Amino acid sequence: MDDRSFRPSVQRPHSATFPTMGTLLRVAWAGNNHGIAAALHQKVRHLERLMTRFREDSEVSRLGSQWVEVSSDTAAVLGAAKLYEHQTGGHFSVLVGRQMREWEAIAGGDAAKPRPTRGKIEIDGPRCRILDAPERPVDLGGIAKGYAADQLRDLARSMGATDVLVSLGTSSISVAGAPATIGLASPWHGPDRIGSLTLELGALAVSADPGTRIGAQRRRSHVLNPDTGTPALTDLCGVVVTGADGMACEAFSTAYLAMGLSAAMHLDAQHPELNTVFMTVDGRLLASPDLKLRTVSGLQAWFERQR
Repeated sequence: MDDRSFRPSVQRPHSATFPTMGTLLRVAWAGNNHGIAAALHQKVRHLERLMTRFREDSEVSRLGSQWVEVSSDTAAVLGAAKLYEHQTGGHFSVLVGRQMREWEAIAGGDAAKPRPTRGKIEIDGPRCRILDAPERPVDLGGIAKGYAADQLRDLARSMGATDVLVSLGTSSISVAGAPATIGLASPWHGPDRIGSLTLELGALAVSADPGTRIGAQRRRSHVLNPDTGTPALTDLCGVVVTGADGMACEAFSTAYLAMGLSAAMHLDAQHPELNTVFMTVDGRLLASPDLKLRTVSGLQAWFERQR
């Protein structure tokens, strides 16, 4: 999904845009406008200070083997991360902070090979710790964006806003009130867009490898395999997940992309609260029947020409 194809389906007269969490936050709403933009900005800055891995003084950067008291926000996200790691059989994990830093070092010219990490999140009320893990192991990544999108949506609603739409970058969206039409960018090399879907309530998350050339083989993804510390080998190039909770959508879209189509469809069948679009490296698009998905004209014919 990209900014060129992202558009709300109803008029929302008020909006605010500002950078945060390494991306752009966009919020649009109808109804009351008094103080909402300032409150949203203050809230997202607060969440960023708590959960970013790019600040050594953030709560997640201070987590290690010793108990650390954290905010209710950080505890909520870590608790959800622990649950989703279990539900996805470990394909989703936030304990990849070291691998992410090592892959970034490789991109900068350091040839050191990332190593696998398997730690354990423990939570005791407001206290958290990470056992059996290296220094600064946590990267909340997309799941923190999903949490923030839902929190900002609910904050705006509590202040009298209606028809709220929150977008953190192009992968985390949360909606309340009037439905929104979400344009879907193509993960394949070729078409810019594959279509759009209508999000009536709740959240949407995207995990994708843009520019994938259609072929029969599995490809290396940008998503890491926590067991190996290396990019996952997968036959999926894009996943869209919608549901009531932004963190769940983020976690499952990441896990599905990492595990590949067969395992992802099996797991998805166990979670009827989610609706999903799978996009494969061999040029297939499979969507939950409950989704209001419209594809662009000629997409199927384009798939057939690529095979």
